[in-house]
Amino acid sequence: MSVQRIKRVLVGRPIPTSLDQHERLSRVTGLAVFASDALSSVAYATEAILLVLVAAGTAALGASLPIALAIAVLVAIVVTSFRQSILAYPRVAGPTS
Repeated sequence: MSVQRIKRVLVGRPIPTSLDQHERLSRVTGLAVFASDALSSVAYATEAILLVLVAAGTAALGASLPIALAIAVLVAIVVTSFRQSILAYPRVAGPTS
C-alpha cells in the first residue's frame, strides 16, 4: 500500500480549492482555538510538576520557582510564535499546506 493511499484512508481527500475559503478561521478565532490547546497543556504540566514536588517533600518545593519561571518563558514563546504566524499570514489564520 502506497503512502498516498494510506494518507487518503487516514485523512481523506483534499478539500477542493473552491471550498477551502469556507474552512479557514479568522485571526481572532484561530488564535483562540489553537492557543488554548498549548496553554492548557502548559497548565496541566504545571499541576503535574507541583504534584511530584509535593510528593518529594517540602525540601523539593524550593525547585518550584525555577520551574514556574521556565513555564512562564514557555508561555511567552508560544504566544510569540502564534503572533508571528498571524503577522506572516495576514489573509488567513496561519500557514496552509
